[in-house]
Amino acid sequence: MKKTILALVLAALCVMLLSACGAEKPAAQPTAAPAETAQESAAPAESAAPQYAKEIYLYNWSEYMTQEVLDGFEKEYGIKVIETTFESNDEMLAKLLAGSKGQYDIAVPSNFYIDAMLANDLLEELDFSVITNIDNIDPQFRTSQVDPEGKYTVPYMGTASLWLGNPQKLEELGVKADNYEDLKDPRFEGNILMSDDAQGNICCGLSAMDLDPTSNNLEDIEQAKQYLLSINKNVKAYSLPADVRDSMIKNEAAVAYMYSGNIMQAMQANPNLQLALKEEQVSLSIDNLVILKGTKHKTEAELFINYLLRGDVSAKLTTEFPYVCFNTAAVEYLPEELAKSELCLLSDDIKSRIYMINTFNGEAIAAEIDAMVEVKTSR
Repeated sequence: MKKTILALVLAALCVMLLSACGAEKPAAQPTAAPAETAQESAAPAESAAPQYAKEIYLYNWSEYMTQEVLDGFEKEYGIKVIETTFESNDEMLAKLLAGSKGQYDIAVPSNFYIDAMLANDLLEELDFSVITNIDNIDPQFRTSQVDPEGKYTVPYMGTASLWLGNPQKLEELGVKADNYEDLKDPRFEGNILMSDDAQGNICCGLSAMDLDPTSNNLEDIEQAKQYLLSINKNVKAYSLPADVRDSMIKNEAAVAYMYSGNIMQAMQANPNLQLALKEEQVSLSIDNLVILKGTKHKTEAELFINYLLRGDVSAKLTTEFPYVCFNTAAVEYLPEELAKSELCLLSDDIKSRIYMINTFNGEAIAAEIDAMVEVKTSR
């Protein structure tokens, strides 16, 4: 799922002092029992059941969890998960900065917010002696530029941004759609749809100009804008992602720039649709499970993350929310249409074309927004 990032221009300017949690006083030691009583009550340590906290607190996207999974964890461990949801990374970060440490145990930030969370000392290192199911994560995504040692983050779900084509429409127009140069063909007039995403659109323009799609250079952004202006007559609309999906289902355009979740929905409804622009790069964003600094329930939070990484549990979540799945153990539990989808379990071809935006520059974001305003108003 592609998340709104525009408010980062303001969030990136926030510098707040986070107060440390006070340490709890050790409990008073009980008076020693008579020797015979102590002997009678003694039992091997391993026979005692673990004593866990009764509740943990999850701060999550609104469409990333099911009650069935929460109930399953509670049944297995006796720990209730109290979930609070957010609608954007900006909302999540602002609330964590403004609140006190220990308010939440687990959060689910996108990869491009990890730097800001580390800079504000918001993340705990993870204990992988508890999170043993980490081995289920595809090794290619186990670490990242923002967490090169994989100490703070566990990939949860992701969104790829790429192109969908309608072979019948392409044939009728007499055009091909293998790369960005093809989209300049005047025969595409009124047959290109693009999800209205300023940054994603500029990334397309950067790739089209053989520039780094993650570039923050203002001159590069200007060149990206010029490419988008050059195909303006061919673009039918810059629309909401759901509207782009519905138009492709109805055969109303030849190609469209879309998010992977919308593409899977469109291909299920219209099996004739196929991926397009396969010579071009693919944007990927990853939402990660993290444990927040100051948590009062670290072990319990790690148990919950480990539970989510089980193959059967991950498959339940992916079936309900068909985004990119990074859990290789989930494959055997997934419905056939998802297990075989190269957008759910990324194909080697898509993996070879991935790029990720991990940090943001406020000046560049503003320039991208301004560039897209100019592109759209000049239509």
